[in-house]
Amino acid sequence: MESSNDRHHDTHAMPPQAICNMYKKYQRMTDPAVDDDLEVVDFKRGLTDAQKQRIVPVDTVSSDLIDEARKSFEKGHTGTNKLPQVKTKPEACTVFEHQDFPGLRLFPSLLPPECQVMFIDRLLHRDLSNPLHKTNIHHDFDIPYPPLPEDHDQPPSFFTLPHSSKDQVFSPLNPLSNHKPLNTVQFLQKKLRWLTLGSQYDWITRSYPAVSPTPFPSDISDLVTTLFQNSFTPESGVVLLYSPKDYMPVHRDVSEECQRGLASFTLGCDGLFIIARDKNPEEEENEEREQEMVVIRVRSGDVVQMDDETRWSWHAMPKVMANTCPKWLEDWPVCEGGRKEFEKWRGFMKGKRVNISCRQVWG
Repeated sequence: MESSNDRHHDTHAMPPQAICNMYKKYQRMTDPAVDDDLEVVDFKRGLTDAQKQRIVPVDTVSSDLIDEARKSFEKGHTGTNKLPQVKTKPEACTVFEHQDFPGLRLFPSLLPPECQVMFIDRLLHRDLSNPLHKTNIHHDFDIPYPPLPEDHDQPPSFFTLPHSSKDQVFSPLNPLSNHKPLNTVQFLQKKLRWLTLGSQYDWITRSYPAVSPTPFPSDISDLVTTLFQNSFTPESGVVLLYSPKDYMPVHRDVSEECQRGLASFTLGCDGLFIIARDKNPEEEENEEREQEMVVIRVRSGDVVQMDDETRWSWHAMPKVMANTCPKWLEDWPVCEGGRKEFEKWRGFMKGKRVNISCRQVWG
């Protein structure tokens, strides 16, 4: 008889039909309909009485701890953009847990705005420009990485490259393939879908290498371990980039050889997050089994932690909400005191949602 752990780690298992139906429902739903749907958990709107019975406060991340994490993260800032002076401490974050999903913890507005800007700076300037961090186009294109700037205090960045240049072409590795050459705009705006940090997840084999030469960024690791009090050690991160018509199908994160939880950070536009678990865990796994399900609207700065029984749950992102990026983040990578080359990319984040899920791979 297979163990529960074996069931959870079957990378080829089929998802229950119930969450697939829920996924399709919200994928087709209009943005105004989502706004009016009281089944959606939305902390900004406020929880309904029924939701308050199931989603309860269980902890608080103190203002002092968030401020400590922010200050530490700021020390590693490389000067890509000038940071605003922060004169007040961030607000404490109330942590909620869903009673039907043991280990599903929700952290509304955990990351202060300046932390969100720094996070995107690190991911999309520094880490995207590091050839050790693979992207979804590595197998198909020769990538013209940006040069190191003369000012070594600043990281290289694809956002310093011209929109279109014969000297900066993403050329297909196989000239006989159906792929066409890309310019920088096509790469950053349309083709770039994911970036892997640290231990490089293989999307084809659905596995991690036994030994990884790629270290997880230490400053991001410090931020995560401080906020989550060393409950897990980030060894791999998957950065997903969405536009309003993009989505993430129903799946489970089951390739990690570790029982510890993962934390998923939202930056930019709002998204709908669906998660499901078996109503009868002892029931034989089949596509028609009954599910407990919840739909959560995640906003910029929110964090979802999946731990305990919920760590291996089926989940999906059926919808990204257009025109929901915070106003102060819309113009990224442009900001006061920033690099002049970024001006041509003004408004990049207005139509983007960036999600990074940090997880421990090895137990």
